[in-house]
Amino acid sequence: MINLGETIARLRKERGITQETLAECMGVTAQTISKWENSATCPDVMLLPVLADFFGVTVDDLYGRCGEEKLLSREEAGEAAMAQIRRIIVRCFYGGNRKADVDELAEELRTSLKDGVSRSVIQSGNGSVIYMREPVGTMVIKRPEQGWNSLFTDENSKQLLQVLADDAFRKAMTVILKKRMLTFTIPALSKMAEVQDSDHLEQMVKESCLFACKTLAIDESTITYYELTQGEQKLYLLYAALLFVQEYAQYRAHHRYFSGDMDYFTP
Repeated sequence: MINLGETIARLRKERGITQETLAECMGVTAQTISKWENSATCPDVMLLPVLADFFGVTVDDLYGRCGEEKLLSREEAGEAAMAQIRRIIVRCFYGGNRKADVDELAEELRTSLKDGVSRSVIQSGNGSVIYMREPVGTMVIKRPEQGWNSLFTDENSKQLLQVLADDAFRKAMTVILKKRMLTFTIPALSKMAEVQDSDHLEQMVKESCLFACKTLAIDESTITYYELTQGEQKLYLLYAALLFVQEYAQYRAHHRYFSGDMDYFTP
């Protein structure tokens, strides 16, 4: 049976990384990496997700275990969810009674979204909004208690937009999403995103308020690492929202508008 140390050594060598480089990215010494690979010691359990995300594998993969086969892939699950959302929109706002009618209209909606006739569907009613865009997804936004204008005066929103405009931060987010690197040290993220100023990147990560900062004591030293709070879906939702804003500004004439009972979507 392959042990954890052998897996770490294999993954490191497959990626052409030295023990010194891995140690720098993990915030430990090269001697510690050597001990891990020789099975003299094991990484702290809290460091396993950081290692797994750095190598682009799962924690189970580190132990040589294969997870159970899923019935649906992520792509298939996404397509099934979007199809159901289309049917709900049609049923609610078009009033179709027969399943055949609903499915036919839902298919027309799918075609219009994919062939460029409509860039997205914007549903407004009772002060709330639905956005639908394939393959980005669908969002339901309830009207803020203080009104939509409060979104423009919120200092937290302003700060996040400034962070998202930072080139280094966007490079890092690309790596995080592409490699599903949801836990990381700043040296590791800087290296993989090819960002030279790691101090600046760390400041952007902190200001984004998207990550939780955690510490771990290893070999009489302290490792600082970050975790994306609420998982990668939080980043996807954020970028999807910005995409909707961009498309709405550029292709307003091609959007569809509906009206109906928004309480159906936002109880």
